[in-house]
Amino acid sequence: IQRITAKMTEDSTADPSCNKPEDALSTDGAEKESKEQAKKEVQAEGDQKDTREDWEVQRDSHKKAGDDAFRKGDCGEAIIQYTNALSVDPENHLILSNRSAANLKQGNKSKALQDARACINAEPSFVKGHSRLAAALQSLGRYQPAKSAYSKVLELDATNQIAKKGMQDCTDQLRIQEQEELKRVQEELRRKTEEEEKKKKEEEEILSAKVKVDNKAEATGDDDDDDEEDDLLNDFFSEVETAATKPKAKPKEEVEKESSRNNIIRVQKKDLGSSQSQIDRLLVPHYEWRNLNPFLVLDLPHTASEDEISKRYKALSLLLHPDKCRSLSNAKEAYDEVQRAKKTLDDENKGRHARQLIEQGMKMGQKEWRANGEKGSLEDLQSRATQKIFAEIENKRREVERRERKQEQRERHQEEEELKKEKDERQFDKKWREDNRVEKRIGNWRDFKKKGSSKKQRL
Repeated sequence: IQRITAKMTEDSTADPSCNKPEDALSTDGAEKESKEQAKKEVQAEGDQKDTREDWEVQRDSHKKAGDDAFRKGDCGEAIIQYTNALSVDPENHLILSNRSAANLKQGNKSKALQDARACINAEPSFVKGHSRLAAALQSLGRYQPAKSAYSKVLELDATNQIAKKGMQDCTDQLRIQEQEELKRVQEELRRKTEEEEKKKKEEEEILSAKVKVDNKAEATGDDDDDDEEDDLLNDFFSEVETAATKPKAKPKEEVEKESSRNNIIRVQKKDLGSSQSQIDRLLVPHYEWRNLNPFLVLDLPHTASEDEISKRYKALSLLLHPDKCRSLSNAKEAYDEVQRAKKTLDDENKGRHARQLIEQGMKMGQKEWRANGEKGSLEDLQSRATQKIFAEIENKRREVERRERKQEQRERHQEEEELKKEKDERQFDKKWREDNRVEKRIGNWRDFKKKGSSKKQRL
């Protein structure tokens, strides 16, 4: 006020026009008005100092520094300043919201999500907190919950343009995901349809071949052996047709059928050789890769029927069961390989996939055999090609599992680090307060402000 009065006095002395009576009055009025304004500012500053605690001054100072750093694009410094402010006032929803924005801009999507949730917990009606939550969820690709968060923003503020745009973006992304899922389902349906058509075509070819054989036999008159072959073929188709229309068998017939099945299993068991020979066959070096082919484990062609698979499985189980092979140390491992193969073939999708891989391996082996001038064993080339395909598929599956485990470990480690950091901050804050360091810090801040004020007065 003194400086303003002195300046106005100098101006009135230097300007002769101010010596007029009316100018002097206006100058006095302006001086009086300036003094009153200055008094009001001093009074307002005094009131502010009286109402704010020292910890609030410290909090606001860090918040202001964080806001300035964020405007300059220095998100790292802004996060540090906001964290310092939150150490004084941990549940301040404004600072939590600002730190969420800084973390999101810095690329710390998970931390931005955590700050947004903490902000909403501190102040559920804070519109910007819900907007921060929606933005964090959207950046993580969680479009459905992000859409719900934007909907909450519009409930609190119907004119929020950012929420409207965000909701539209999430809707578009969800539509894209639905279209991709629909394409995947359509592709799966198309593949199944092609398989059914292929199977139907094969059945038609078999039937056509049967008709041709019948016609040829009638036209040319085959010898007795050919007639016998045709009779056997006709008997086979007759049995198939009879089985389709045959009524439910009586219990006695079922018993006889089961007895016949058991006899077949016993014969197969005898044909399979000894338990030790089967253990040696199943547990060759690197057997975990070789036995990926379930048909190779059961020693059956991939065209085997379900009944043939069941009989061979029972025969091998009787031959390798650990209770019956207690003297053989590796019997249980071989038995487990048989169990795993049967479980694979019991699953319709896995069984079909195994057959497709074997067919692909046979085609590749035949192609290689022809490229070599049809030299060597065709079966060996097909077997190696099939094993290679199974091994590649298994290797890819293990690689995917390894990546998923590594990602889970990384996320779990990150969560543990964040929890440890929060725990350390709470312990530090607790010790800080127990050691009365807060009061000392506030006292130092108060002394600093007083020294600054005294220096200004001297200047």
